[in-house]
Amino acid sequence: MLKLKDWRGINNVSEPECMKNQELAVALDVDVGLDREIRRRDGYAQLSEACHKNVHEGQGYVLATRLGGELVAWPDGAPPEAATSLHPSLGIARVWYCNLPDGRTAFTNGLINGITDGQRASDWGVPVPQELGGSTQVAGKLPQGEYRYALTYTRLADGLEGGAVYSTPLVLDEGGLLLMGLPVLEGYQINVYLTPPNSDHAYHAGVARGDSWSYMGEVDALTLPCRTAFLQPAPVGTVLAFWRGRVLVAVGNVLYASLHAEWELFDLQRDYKQFGAAITLIQPVDDGIYVGTERGLVFLAGTEFDSLQYVPLLPEPVVLGSGVAVRGDLVALGDGRGNGAAMLCIVGGGVLAGFNSGAVNRLTHQRYRTAAREVAATFREVGGMPQYIAIPQ
Repeated sequence: MLKLKDWRGINNVSEPECMKNQELAVALDVDVGLDREIRRRDGYAQLSEACHKNVHEGQGYVLATRLGGELVAWPDGAPPEAATSLHPSLGIARVWYCNLPDGRTAFTNGLINGITDGQRASDWGVPVPQELGGSTQVAGKLPQGEYRYALTYTRLADGLEGGAVYSTPLVLDEGGLLLMGLPVLEGYQINVYLTPPNSDHAYHAGVARGDSWSYMGEVDALTLPCRTAFLQPAPVGTVLAFWRGRVLVAVGNVLYASLHAEWELFDLQRDYKQFGAAITLIQPVDDGIYVGTERGLVFLAGTEFDSLQYVPLLPEPVVLGSGVAVRGDLVALGDGRGNGAAMLCIVGGGVLAGFNSGAVNRLTHQRYRTAAREVAATFREVGGMPQYIAIPQ
């Protein structure tokens, strides 16, 4: 057994002849104690013979993919054999998750996204109707003028309304409006909105129970505006995070944010930030958001998405999947410890800690480097010792 006195840790940067006796280039299957002692890492117990990937802890349940991409969930403490199938085939792409305050978990793999409560999965957001059907004038009380109508879907399960699709202008004589061939969708009702004559603002006019609907009332009855006019369901992206009541989604080099406390509605024309390279990390802290890209690490300082200030930190690539949240008091900052929220990631091949206000500490600078381009990372404590684990993918 190798015994080291005053062990100084891993050093895979220095040349072998320059390393001290208290340093190791590699240490496999070991844990480090609070007194810097090295001991054999604990083993593991196999829970299932099936291959499970993309494992994630939801709130009271575990999510994973198996058998070529089937998304499954099982209750905490139950065996994987008790899993419920949520999606038959997400494919082989990596799945990204985000736990929501209401107990659900959003998931996406860059091609397919959704939301689950651990028992069933649904679309992440309400789709926007893709068709408008046809229209014709009938008898009614609408004055002569130019009108537009709009359609939205409302999900019957919970009453969530999605974005609207608008018709081209319709010139009507005095009368009413009949819509036919409406895009009926199972599990949703169709809300119909109508603009007053020569106006751009649409107001609720009724609910279509089938594929046809008519309005023969007066303009004065149109009083409830369309609240979701320009909103969309969640964009299909990759890296996810939750920050101050919003869900953040990376789509290439663009960071999108949901509406506040409405995690299935996005204003894609307004609530976004664009970066110079593909986003590889979204890691919030108390007073801002760390965003990593293939070209560097930046800090978006502030507490309101609209007024975040762009602060460049390091012009080095951030490893995809390396970001994890951690308590600041568990990570070194200067001669002491941080406080509040913090994060760990891999920048330029080394492990870096980020704290509130954009303060960073390169924990392994000039001591340890990795060539990994993508990892699956987590943070835990073993025997009181903090551990950052990043497994190359």
